[in-house]
Amino acid sequence: MAGEGQGTTRMLQSRVDRRSFLRRSVGTVGASVLFAPRITWSELQTQKKLKTAFRLSSGDRACHACKAGNANRFHRTFNSANLGRSHLGCNCRIVTQDIKSGIWSCYFRGGKTSVYDLRWARPKCPPP
Repeated sequence: MAGEGQGTTRMLQSRVDRRSFLRRSVGTVGASVLFAPRITWSELQTQKKLKTAFRLSSGDRACHACKAGNANRFHRTFNSANLGRSHLGCNCRIVTQDIKSGIWSCYFRGGKTSVYDLRWARPKCPPP
């Protein structure tokens, strides 16, 4: 009987209790947060190789104005694409297209303009 009590005490001493486990894990997480490199959201956006542009997609039953405009226009935002429809009552879908960051910057002048048309003479940007 005396031997059984000592074995139980040894087992309890070797186990990690909840408080010490939490202390160690919080210390580890805190250290990783302190020593991790800090990257801001704007840095992440500039490091992306592709950026998203919005376009209107005409279906089979679309008028000539929709087909011509949708084939050539790129919009910077969803709202810009929605407001840049060819005519009142246009129900073309708005879709996304990923383009290279350099081309996106050329099309939208670094985010200063919201629409680019491939038919425009200036600024002359490479095709997507």
